[in-house]
Amino acid sequence: MSTVTRNIIVTLVLAVFGTAFIWWMNSEFVAGGLVRNLFCAVPDLDRAMGDVAPGSPQSLAAQDALFGQISMLIFSAVTVLQFFAFGTAWMVLVAIKRSGDAPSLKLKRLENADIFFDVPLYVGLFGTVSAFLVMSFSPQSSRIIAYSSTLIGIIFGLVLRVVLLFPLRQKLLRLAAQNKDKTK
Repeated sequence: MSTVTRNIIVTLVLAVFGTAFIWWMNSEFVAGGLVRNLFCAVPDLDRAMGDVAPGSPQSLAAQDALFGQISMLIFSAVTVLQFFAFGTAWMVLVAIKRSGDAPSLKLKRLENADIFFDVPLYVGLFGTVSAFLVMSFSPQSSRIIAYSSTLIGIIFGLVLRVVLLFPLRQKLLRLAAQNKDKTK
């Protein structure tokens, strides 16, 4: 299987799982329960903005539910972006690892691809900034978005760098040194 075909398949699988995750989160929110409670304040159907009938879409509870759902969708989208960023970095790393290039060239290609290993952190920062925008209308949701997106970005960045990138660099440095000794 060619690299392009494999990358397309991985991208499609990530897109399907990302769409399924967002759909699942939305259906869990609509059904009520844990997801709704995470993103909405405690429902109080008696609260209202001005003179409205209880249960009206203009009630504060209805507005809170709407903002909670928007926050949940932002959280879900940022989480899916995190997985796309991780998948992209992983595909770049695998492509470099499987290439038939000399170890010294692979090291230079890894150095050039370094930005891909920071993308999960940038997506986490994007989630945190998004949370600040959400904070004005849904303080509870904004904390969930900020903390979770930052945490996922840090974890994915660490996994990429410590678990995947560092061992490959060590191996390539060792092979490059061996090749250098052979040429002397």
